[in-house]
Amino acid sequence: MLERNTPLVTLVVEDDLSFLKILEIRLRGWYPNLDLTVAHSLSKAREWLEKKDFELLILDQHLPDGIGSTLLSHPGCNKCAVMALSADDSPELPGNAVRAGATHFLGKRQITEPLFTPLLEAILARKQLEMAIVERQLSESRLKTIKVLLATLRHEINNPLGAVLGGTYLMRSAGKLGESQIEALRLIEDSSHRIKHVLERLCETADLEEVTKGTEKVFHVPGDDPWS
Repeated sequence: MLERNTPLVTLVVEDDLSFLKILEIRLRGWYPNLDLTVAHSLSKAREWLEKKDFELLILDQHLPDGIGSTLLSHPGCNKCAVMALSADDSPELPGNAVRAGATHFLGKRQITEPLFTPLLEAILARKQLEMAIVERQLSESRLKTIKVLLATLRHEINNPLGAVLGGTYLMRSAGKLGESQIEALRLIEDSSHRIKHVLERLCETADLEEVTKGTEKVFHVPGDDPWS
């Protein structure tokens, strides 16, 4: 169901002023909180699509500067539920409009019938569902990218970090170090462990699978080959 207390941002592309008045009355009777923009041509509609994001597009098919369905290639239409309208009874017109990207097609006579507003509700709900699916797919794709980047980061940091810690251990083992040298080694070791701790927290945030190798915690990225 639509949230009636929020504006429904709507673009109507229609050049018949008499029909436009009837359509606006019908729309406002269905959805009083309507944020309505009207364009009388395709060129004006394109200008509006550049300036503003719309949720609903009601699109006549015969306009002074072309066929309405050609507007649907504009990127601004991607997030709109699109109701294509026409008084033309040509049998190919509905199919052409839907193939071009319209969500539904109605003859102009049908806007006064009871089916009009339930259809608007349905195409808006469908578009909201489509957008939610797209957003979820984008989120999953971003998470996969983050996991790949973390796997690379873990490898690229842990290798030199291991060399740094190994080097400090050898220097300590050699003995005959002054206080300033011992303090410098302690600082290097503490900083290295801090880097390792931050890397582990990053991996935990990305929900990577924790694996123990010996006494050291490391993280396995789902999809990577298992460690032996």
